[in-house]
Amino acid sequence: MGLTATLVVGLLVGCVAHADESEKRERQIGEAAAEREEFVSELVLFNVKQIALGELALERSQDPQVQKFAKQLVTDHRKNLGDLRAWADKEALEIAAVDLSGSPGEQGVGGSGSAGVQEGYEERMVDVDDDLDEDIGDAQRDLREVREKQGKEFDQAFLSRVIDDQREGQELVGDGLDDYRADSDFGLLLNRTGNLIYRNEERGRSVKEALD
Repeated sequence: MGLTATLVVGLLVGCVAHADESEKRERQIGEAAAEREEFVSELVLFNVKQIALGELALERSQDPQVQKFAKQLVTDHRKNLGDLRAWADKEALEIAAVDLSGSPGEQGVGGSGSAGVQEGYEERMVDVDDDLDEDIGDAQRDLREVREKQGKEFDQAFLSRVIDDQREGQELVGDGLDDYRADSDFGLLLNRTGNLIYRNEERGRSVKEALD
C-alpha cells in the first residue's frame, strides 16, 4: 500500500507540473500574439503618418520639388499600407485602425484561443494599447508642429520630419526582420518596406539639400 500511495502521489505531482508548464506555454503564445499585433500596428501607424505628412505638403507647399516628393511619399506608403493590410487579412490578424485626425483612443483588438492563450494575450494587450496610444499622440504632435510652419520653414520642417521618420522606420523594420525571420511571407513584405523607406529617405535628403 505504501508503494502504491507513493506512485499515485508521484503521478499527481507530475500531472500538476505538466499542467503548470502547459499553462505557461499557452500564456507565452498569447503574449507573443499580442506583441506581433503591436509590431504590425506600429507599421500601420508609420505608414499612416507618412501619408498624412505627404498630404499636408501637397496642400501647403509651393515648391515643385517638395510637391513631387510628397506625392511619391503618399503613393509609396498607401501601397505599403495596402500590402500590409492584405497580409494581415490573409493571416486572420486584426490590427489597429489608426486615425491621426483626432485624439488617441482605444486601439486594442480581439484575440482568440484557449483560456491560457487568451489570458496571456489580454494581459499583454493592456500595455500594447497604452504604448500605441502614446505613439499616436506623438505622431499627432509631430504633425501639428509641421502644420504650424509657413513657406520655406514649412518645407524644411516637413522634409526633416520625414527623413527622421524614415530612419526610425528602418529601425522598426530591422527589429521585425530579427523577430520574425521564420515567417517568409512577412519577411518579404518587410524587405520591400525597408527598400521603400531607404529610397524615400534618400529622396528626402536630396530635396532638402537642394533647398538649403
